[in-house]
Amino acid sequence: MIPRQTLYSKFLRRLLPLLALAYTLAALITAVLHYQNEQTKLRERRDQTLETFAHVLVKPLWDCDSLTAAGIIQAATLLPNVLWIRAPDQCGQKEIEAGTLLKTKQDDTLSMPMHYVDEYGRTHLLGTLSVGFRPLTLISTSSTGLLAQLVIFLSTLAAVIAGALWTFERTFGRPLSQLRDAMHAHAPLEPVPADWSAELTEVTETYNTQLKELRDQARHDVLTGLPNRLKLEEELSRAIRQAKRLNRPGHVLLLDLDQFKTINDTHGHAAGDAILCAVAERLVASVRDIDTVARLGGDEFVVVLAVNPGREDIDPVAVIKDRIRQALAQPVTWKGKQLHVGASIGAAQFDGQRSSIDALLALADANMYRMKNMRDAPVLA
Repeated sequence: MIPRQTLYSKFLRRLLPLLALAYTLAALITAVLHYQNEQTKLRERRDQTLETFAHVLVKPLWDCDSLTAAGIIQAATLLPNVLWIRAPDQCGQKEIEAGTLLKTKQDDTLSMPMHYVDEYGRTHLLGTLSVGFRPLTLISTSSTGLLAQLVIFLSTLAAVIAGALWTFERTFGRPLSQLRDAMHAHAPLEPVPADWSAELTEVTETYNTQLKELRDQARHDVLTGLPNRLKLEEELSRAIRQAKRLNRPGHVLLLDLDQFKTINDTHGHAAGDAILCAVAERLVASVRDIDTVARLGGDEFVVVLAVNPGREDIDPVAVIKDRIRQALAQPVTWKGKQLHVGASIGAAQFDGQRSSIDALLALADANMYRMKNMRDAPVLA
């Protein structure tokens, strides 16, 4: 399995080439500009050097002092960037040369005519002085500047990386960690921090919405939309706690539909589903807003009659049982057919002391079957 890249490493892997490219372009532009500037300065310095050599050599060459002229030329080759020097010796009918003769570019060889002015003001040409200088290259002129730029670049890079990691940790790292922990715990992340970015806020709100929808789907019956057993246990636990707090009893009704199996077998599952949906709607319409109607499974329904915080002068169990019987006594129209279905109802009371949900449902189930058996028992003459 290929390891997945972290957000930090992926960011740095993409940032570093861009920074390196930016540095390369900046260094190249700086090197070219520095090279052009150095060329101008170096040309001025070499022109001055050439004039100085010519001025120093004029007197020895006019006096035919070849030895002194040769010594001056030899010493001049020791100067930085001077490769060779050539000057004419008219007295000896030869040229005085010193240094390493290299084939250099024309720009690196400078020449100047040497003139001697005698005591009468007459000018005499002594020949041409030629000096070969070391060629000026882009690398040689920019090496020092590039090294300084490299130090600046590395320092800037370290500051950028440290700042980026700090910013990522506060802007993305911590929020993503909180969101990841919430996802692992299957819990909503509420409220969403106000300082989060719009993208993270949108993702978190979408996650919260989807989690709520999934939780609702997990706690509701797909067919009828009623709470299922999981939601029923939550509502019944809440009703038991309320009964204990108010010190008044609540009730659980367990309903089992009569004739449902016959309708399902005779008319098919579609008719059975229509019956279940109709029963669910009628049960909800028959109870109070504080009560809960749930589908336990199959053709079994449960009604949790919560304790009313206000005083009730009548028994809600009897009233709601009567409403349910009247509602279910009405036929269900399905494809033009009138389908009749009834219900057997068993009740169990809770007062906060009885905390077992399974025990309450078992008691209600037992009471339901006892009532059904009494109803179905034959009448003896």
